[in-house]
Amino acid sequence: MVKSKSNLWVALAAPLLLGIASCSKDDDGMPTDPQTQAKLSAVAVESGSSSSSSARVEVSGFAVSQFSVGTQDVDMKYYAEADLTAGISLGDLQLKSAVNAGLQSSSSSKKSVVLISNGESKFGVIGEGGTPEGNYTEVAFKLYKSTESNANDPMYQKSLLITGEINGKLAQVWTESEKSIRASSKSSTGVDVSENTEMVLQFELDKLFAGVNMGTALDANGDGRIEIGPNSPDGNAAILAKIESNLETAVSLNKR
Repeated sequence: MVKSKSNLWVALAAPLLLGIASCSKDDDGMPTDPQTQAKLSAVAVESGSSSSSSARVEVSGFAVSQFSVGTQDVDMKYYAEADLTAGISLGDLQLKSAVNAGLQSSSSSKKSVVLISNGESKFGVIGEGGTPEGNYTEVAFKLYKSTESNANDPMYQKSLLITGEINGKLAQVWTESEKSIRASSKSSTGVDVSENTEMVLQFELDKLFAGVNMGTALDANGDGRIEIGPNSPDGNAAILAKIESNLETAVSLNKR
């Protein structure tokens, strides 16, 4: 039987198409762009201050002593270094995802990281490993609600926890949602990642508490603690809603 022209074309073209597809990425699924070792961390600071500052953090009437956040499912977008050096304008460049790269895989695992301890900012490592060289414009991630630890862990059943003092009383702010957050670079060209770069998700507390007067938070049940969280016995629901709505605009991508 004689093959139809369409079937004959498919038979001849299939090996060529498979060859082209196999060149788009390595056999193990790793990106083919040249790679470097890099790290992703997070830090909490007051807007306009140095992210390495060791000064005690106070904002909106809240003296912060501890800040922890849960992260998972990280997705990094970048312009490949090879495309940038080829002279292609940013408007014509295609953003790529660092899917399957070691850094993104390491950063995507569920974890809780400490950003402020004993009133001082610190860098909490989210992940590290190989990643394509280029300019990174965005890191998206989801908050992670810790359910695998025990009830004695302060982060148990929480995705974000900030503790400190308000008007001399112990205070606690927490969330339980696993909302998605998109942290963009403050520079339109992104963060240049090459030669062991450390990218930083910077939580700016002034922006997180923008429009909030923590001095008005209530200790409604009179137990000596001010609690601001879902179904809190102290109420304070409006304050929590404002803080949660501020979250995405409070996080940006920077270079350490």
